[in-house]
Parts: sequence; structure tokens; C-alpha cells
Amino acid sequence: MATALNGSSQPVSLGLGYALRTPGWRGSADLHTGGAATTRSAMRGLDDGMNALERALRETRVDEVRQVELVLQPSPAPGGGTARAATTSSEIELEVPHAGDDYGQLVLSIDDAGALRWHLPEADPPDPRLSTTRGAGRVKRFRIPADTEQPPEPPGGAGTQRSVFGVVGRRLLKVLVYPLTDPIVGAVTEAFARQWESQKRPYRLRKFTPADYQGADATLPSAEELAALAAAGPVLLFIHGTFSTAHGGFGDLPPETMVRLHERYGGRVLAFDHPTLGVDPRANADWLVQRLPPGGIELDIVSHSRGGLVARVLAETQCSSGSTPAVAKVRRVVFVAAPNNGTLLADPDHIVNMIDRLTTLLALFPTGPVTEMLEALITAVKVIGHGGLKGLDGLASMRPDGRFLGTLNGPGSSAGDYFAIAANYSPTDKGLRGLVAQGADLAVDRVFGNAANDLVVPTDGVFQKNGNARFPLADSQRLVFAPADGVMHTTLFRHPRVSDRLLAWLG
Repeated sequence: MATALNGSSQPVSLGLGYALRTPGWRGSADLHTGGAATTRSAMRGLDDGMNALERALRETRVDEVRQVELVLQPSPAPGGGTARAATTSSEIELEVPHAGDDYGQLVLSIDDAGALRWHLPEADPPDPRLSTTRGAGRVKRFRIPADTEQPPEPPGGAGTQRSVFGVVGRRLLKVLVYPLTDPIVGAVTEAFARQWESQKRPYRLRKFTPADYQGADATLPSAEELAALAAAGPVLLFIHGTFSTAHGGFGDLPPETMVRLHERYGGRVLAFDHPTLGVDPRANADWLVQRLPPGGIELDIVSHSRGGLVARVLAETQCSSGSTPAVAKVRRVVFVAAPNNGTLLADPDHIVNMIDRLTTLLALFPTGPVTEMLEALITAVKVIGHGGLKGLDGLASMRPDGRFLGTLNGPGSSAGDYFAIAANYSPTDKGLRGLVAQGADLAVDRVFGNAANDLVVPTDGVFQKNGNARFPLADSQRLVFAPADGVMHTTLFRHPRVSDRLLAWLG
């Protein structure tokens, strides 16, 4: 049965140790067991991505213990009107029973605009006896924005649906619990991301053929085979981005494009799978250099997102592997949505926002092995909840004012040719997905100060001046998608013009 919320600052019990404070917001709250079936029934038409999210939660040993269904509206203000404007930032507070010191807790909210957001609990007091309790047990508190990134009224007026739930002001709060010690990876500490990636995202240099480039199973070339490839001519190398894998990052490329690239390079096409959370791009490049033929190799590179930074380390700098000579001669690099100027979403104040937006895009616009990428996002949330940003050097490498980009974007250049593909995203979808996209676009635009972006990376940052002598790139060396194209960070490779440019620039 739903519980009425009267807009006061006093906690309202929902039963079973759960309570809500909703100052300035009235409505109702319904506590129930929730789960995948409840979420799908509330968000009909978005099943595929939400099913992938449920699988990712199971794979990362995260259990949904309860779900709170909310309907909120601003409380009437004295004398008429409302207590606050709909765009005013405010929070509500959710109290949940403490799961014990051996468990971590999260809340994943889905607002009426379709945005998914991760919420970390407030820190426990140093002495558990000082914790305010409800009943006989300790509690965890979560502060959750009460307002949503509600898009403007669409054409069609009041009769047009403006909520993924069919009701403006409705949202779901998924209360999640997970053990703080994984039987394989170990304790959730600042080292957890690196240990998790060593199990789930290990280094490997794989063959990338038209028959297997969309799958996780791959053939790993021997040292002798690599030497033979290098001796036969230039090699095409694919380098994926954050949270991703080679088959996940480039699986949207049409098969006919991969066939033509294979023909051009005589079958000399490889992909570099590597961890992206726990280590920075220089460490990624060091691992690769150690395994390249000692006699040298010529590379053309297609990179996506953070993979572009790995490519630049290979092309521009001597890897930090001591006496090991640089054996990679990079002829060409194609940067697809690469944060060459960084992204504000990697700043400490916004890094959870980046994870929120990627979770939203993957859950509601699924492409490729979505569950795999969502597992990486959930792992990053766990690490942030227990170690802050420590142990996430791979994400910190994309900070515009960070140490890594400060060094990479200093004086220096390479001999190869650089090309860029970027997008300025604006929603073009109709129906529920269009609604979700509008909400996500508004939120990211606010972070970037309304500068053009693809929902993750600033558009101009892929090819504009950044302090390195190779930038900015000339107009002839870039492809930029306009807002009307509806292309976002995670959907670039499915667009025919990307294939056209790859075939024009490579070979």
C-alpha cells in the first residue's frame, strides 16, 4: 500500500526500516520487493537494455533487496503557487536498514525522464553507536535529487507522453546490496578495479577478423606470427575505449567494412584488449610494446574514446619500460570520439555523472555486449564508494587538468598522420527513447557549459588545439557529425559515413 508524503522535513516510515524525508515535495511512496519484472512493467518498450542491466547486477554480485516507487510533486506554497520552481535543485533523503559491515549498499534511481543515476550512501559515523536509528537497527542514508532533467514540452502539447513511466514525477529507487569481499577478486578497496580487470578484462593482443571481430572468443597470435605479420607490411590495430572491449567497441562496424579493411591489409589486422579503469594509457602502451616484434612494426590505428590516448602514447612518446626500445612506428591514427583535450566528466566532481550517463545510454540504447560494459561501470561505482577515486587511474587520465594529459599535451609530435571523427549530439529519436535522450542531453550540456559534445566527450576536444604540435587537425582530416545526425558517443561506428572515412584514410 502506498504511503502518503506530505512535504514536511520529518521522516515518513515506509515500513520494514525504510523511511523518506521529502521537504517541499508531496506525493506517495510504495515499498515493494521490486526486481526485474517490476522495472520492465513500469518501463515497457525498453526491455532489452534493462534486462542487460539486471544481468550485469547479477554478474557483479549485486542484489536488489527492495524498490521504492515514488510519485512527487512540489508542495503548495503558502498563499498559492508552489514551494519551488520545477527546475530548482533539491534533494530527498532515503533511509534504509544497514546491511552490516560486510556489505556495501547503493541506490540506483530511474527518474521520469529515463535517466539512471547511482547514489552512494553517506559515510557511517566513526562510532556506530552514534548513528541515528529507526527501531533497533542502524541505517544507511542516501540523498537523491528530487528534480529530474525534464525535457521541454514536445510538439503535441499535454497529450504527448513526457515520462518513461507515463506519469510525470514518477520514479523508481532500486535499493542494492553487495558483499564487500569477492571470492575471486578480494576485498572492495582501491585495488579492486585493477584486480577485477585482471580477471574480467585481461590484456591480450588478438587477431581481429571478419569472422570473429564481434565476439569475445579470439585467436591470440604467437610471437612468431606477430613477427611474420610485421615483416609482411603495415598492421591495422584497433584500440577500444573506457569500460569496453575490442568486440564491444568496434562490433558495430559493418561486416563489409571489416572485409575490405582485411583485404587492404592482407589480413594483418589486430585488436588490443586492455584494462581501462585501474591503469593509465601509458601502462597500457608499455604492455603492448613489450609484446611487439623486437625488429619493429608499422601500425595504422583506429581508436575509440580513451583508446585514442593509448594510441598517442604509442605514436608520440617513448614508453616508460626502461631500456626497451620503441618498436612501434605509427603511420596513421584515426581518433573516434577521443578525449584528446580531456572530458569534464572525468573530473572528481563529475565522474559519477559520467558513469550515470553511460549507464543510461547502455541500458536504454543498447548496442553490442551491453552487459559486459555495464559490469565495468558497476565495478567503478563500487570502487568509488569505498576508495573514492583512488585506484581509478585509467579514468583520471581523461581529466582536462590532470597530470597525464598535462604531459601528453605538452611539446612534442609524431611523424604519422592524424585523423578525427567527432559528433555534436542532439536527440532525434521519437517516443520513449527520444524522451530519455533529451533528458541525458540536457544534463551533459549543463556539465559542459552548453559546449557541443557527444554525451561523453566535447566535440572540439577530439581535434582542436591542446598544446601538442599535431593539433589542431585540418578540416580535411576530420569528420564531424552535426546535431541533426543524431550520433552519440556509443553509436558512431554504425554510421555509414564512418566506414567511408575509414576506407578513405586507411590502407
